[in-house]
Amino acid sequence: MSRFSSTPTTRHDIEREIQSLMSALDELKHEATRGSRHRLDDLRSRAESLWHDANWDEHCQELSRRGRQATRMATDCARKHPLSTLALAAGAVALIGYLATRR
Repeated sequence: MSRFSSTPTTRHDIEREIQSLMSALDELKHEATRGSRHRLDDLRSRAESLWHDANWDEHCQELSRRGRQATRMATDCARKHPLSTLALAAGAVALIGYLATRR
């Protein structure tokens, strides 16, 4: 059923072509739905496994401990080198100010 065909197209041919296109679209829709549902189920199972991880509390405690340790180290460094800390803070403020006013 080409545009350049010399044979005339009947109404029955057009209806049959529309039906075949509609069935192909329905099939495509069902395949896409199945694939999406499968990916969603995989994602859900991964999220549930992370949520029910037995080491969740241990990870939080470890991150909290490391954060406190980094804070202590930064405080000690700032106390040992006050002028360097002041210069570093001034440089950071100047950089932020420059980036904020730049268009």
